[in-house]
Amino acid sequence: MENIREHIYLAALLHDIGKFYQRADKPFNDIFSELSDYSKKLANDICPVNDTGRFGYQHVVWTNEFFEKNRKKFENIPGVKVNLYESKNEDCIENLACNHHKPQTIQQAIVTMADWWSAGIDRRKPIETDENATADNGIKWGKERYKKIPLYSIFNKINDGSGNYAFPLKPYDITSAQMPKEIKSINDGNNKEAYKELWDLFAEEFKKLPSDSIKGFTESLLFLLQKYSWCIPSNTMDMANVSLYDHLKTTASIADCLYSYYLEKPDDFSWNGSDKRLTLKDGAMPLILLGGDLSGIQKFIYSISSRKAASSLKGRSFYLQLMIDSIIQKVISHPDIDATIGHVVYSSGGKFYMLLPNTRKVIEAVNSIQLEIEKEVWEEHKGSLIVNLAYVPFAYVKDKNEISFDGADNKNLGELWKALADKLTDAKSQKFNHVLLDNFDTLFNPDESGGDVKVCAVTGLELKEKEGKKIPKTETFISHQVFKQIELGDTLKDADYLITYKDKSELSSYLSSRSKINVTIFNVANYLFDQIELTKNEADFRKITSADVSRVKRINNVAFTAAPIKGQKVSYGFQFYGGNKQAFNTDKKRNKTFEELTEVVEHDEGSETYFGVLRMDVDGLGEIFIKGIPDELRTFSAYATLSSNLDWFFSGYLNTIKEKYKDYVNILYSGGDDVFAVGRWDQLINFAEDIRSEFRKFVGREDISISAGLVLVGNKYPIAKAADLAGKAEDNAKKFNNYSKNAFNIFGESISWHKEFQYVKDFKDNFVHYIEVHKMPRAILHKLMLLANNMRSGEMSYMWHTAYFIKRFSENKKEEIKDFLSDTLKNELINKRNYELIAIAARWACLLYTS
Repeated sequence: MENIREHIYLAALLHDIGKFYQRADKPFNDIFSELSDYSKKLANDICPVNDTGRFGYQHVVWTNEFFEKNRKKFENIPGVKVNLYESKNEDCIENLACNHHKPQTIQQAIVTMADWWSAGIDRRKPIETDENATADNGIKWGKERYKKIPLYSIFNKINDGSGNYAFPLKPYDITSAQMPKEIKSINDGNNKEAYKELWDLFAEEFKKLPSDSIKGFTESLLFLLQKYSWCIPSNTMDMANVSLYDHLKTTASIADCLYSYYLEKPDDFSWNGSDKRLTLKDGAMPLILLGGDLSGIQKFIYSISSRKAASSLKGRSFYLQLMIDSIIQKVISHPDIDATIGHVVYSSGGKFYMLLPNTRKVIEAVNSIQLEIEKEVWEEHKGSLIVNLAYVPFAYVKDKNEISFDGADNKNLGELWKALADKLTDAKSQKFNHVLLDNFDTLFNPDESGGDVKVCAVTGLELKEKEGKKIPKTETFISHQVFKQIELGDTLKDADYLITYKDKSELSSYLSSRSKINVTIFNVANYLFDQIELTKNEADFRKITSADVSRVKRINNVAFTAAPIKGQKVSYGFQFYGGNKQAFNTDKKRNKTFEELTEVVEHDEGSETYFGVLRMDVDGLGEIFIKGIPDELRTFSAYATLSSNLDWFFSGYLNTIKEKYKDYVNILYSGGDDVFAVGRWDQLINFAEDIRSEFRKFVGREDISISAGLVLVGNKYPIAKAADLAGKAEDNAKKFNNYSKNAFNIFGESISWHKEFQYVKDFKDNFVHYIEVHKMPRAILHKLMLLANNMRSGEMSYMWHTAYFIKRFSENKKEEIKDFLSDTLKNELINKRNYELIAIAARWACLLYTS
């Protein structure tokens, strides 16, 4: 039958949509429920009966109601039939979705198996109607608990934590409205009214999805589900901390993988028609976890040799994001793979993981893609960037809640994740082995070109004849690649949409002539457009056709169906990207230079101050993925939820945090768990503090921390060296206090974020206050720093000298200054660590007055 694979994927993607609908509606037997009599009658066929004789898993009735209410929408999609009884096809999409608790066919049972695998639990025991059950926090939720329990943060349970933070029922965006709050009582939970408001928004926007192709519709639906079901618990057993969106997405990708594997090896499955149960043969491995790793990111971004770097840094960073996106697109669009972006479990920070079927064609395709990418990356970047692919075949053993891979059982998802990470690490030791073998003579024989050769002013690399591009009105040459990256960085600030296009037809010329910029990587073209260009009537965007080759994503804006965008058989969605808006010089109508970022007007002493370079990342994130999630919560959906949470913070919410620093701070890279930013040093300190503070609120605990390193240099200092220094400062922060981490290395000193940073900041504010309001001489700052250095060097008389200095310094001063010196400062300096921290505060205050 045609399109069965697409049908299974779409059905699995919507199999639990009824949970969303049910929580927004009246109960099953309420006369005011939106359920039709037709849907209620289906309960006998699709709902298992529980121990009390009532229908269990009633949400499938609302799943059916969703299909019935949107029948016209589904029937407009080519190749889709939805009505349960009128369709001659027993495995129509509606049946595949609604029968996942009482499957009648092998195809329906594949969706059931995918549901089990995704959740990692046996869903046969109905508990949603148990009004006496309590969550781990002891709250007795009472009747209709499934409507009241919120989506708890997955960070609550990491590393045996006991937090009670949960997310609000709000559409997805990049504002603070997404932040979790502590749940102390039943009043802090959800309610039917909030669900109803959210459902109505979803239902209305669902009508706007493109319906002229099943692929375009399904992929657009994926983004719509993320927008509205990211905040909904996939189940309400105990502390529900996996979102409905992530469960739907992973269930759909697993169902697709199982069905593809079934087509190749049907004998590995056993279907028992009497008890309607599908089982997998021992030793069968239907899925692979595929990982991709882009190495050399830091070196690539920072490998620049001149001041011309400022305008290319952001472009280089975004280029890497496009490279990962293009690799993913190349994998999922390969004709022997033909997957979706929903198969991607994690993609951020130069890495991605996805679920694919373990079939012969898929494995051959992956190996072919690896070779093709390896050659192209070498030709383009000559070893500065490395892309490795690796995979691990596996199966889920449902009866034992275990993972089987590498010929061993009794494994968990953390071990599977680590096994793949180890394979990717091993692949790095064999980097470019095919390229080296195929191009030995080219690589190792002498290069006879010499004499007067041009050098790229940004990278410092030699340019081949006719390869360089001259910057207008200068004698400076740069490579074509660097020129494109400069264009890309300059274009980002005005870009509203990113179009991914992988066809080589004449339409690529159409797009190239109208887009702001085109960056093609691995034969995948990426175009940046502003909204007007895509939405105006004369744009003729209808020339862009087929979701097979076109994807339109709105940048940092989830209202992807709001504008009347044109196009046929394309998909629509959104993408978060950290720091696409750069500090802008309104007078000169361009992005600010490094010199302009450091302009300061607060003091009379000078117009420029130090240039700062900031690097931050989450402490021990690798260990969190491998060991942090408790065994009972290690599910594919949980890993997807964890990765999407991090992506929201570092790729999305970071833009909101940066907004108040927009004139003096540029984010050059933000993804995974990393932040690299530059700008005015004092503004960067505040920016780092805000990031740490907001991350602390986001995870709801102190022990999941983020460390940072900040260095101050002149604004003409080589950015590559400054970035390296900031990296070392960040490393020192992670070594703070016997590797307790959660620290900020600033002015060459590491201090704890937990208490010490605020202590330093308060003393800095005191110094500034007494200098500016009470005219206290600044000489005290330099003296305290000098005495602190004496203390560190082991001089035993530093305290006597300190007491003597403060006594002499207090003479003939205002009473306010004397009180500060004797009652506050002198008492605090008795403690050696406090002395070190106060010296840092003095350094901070001193720099505020230094041009």
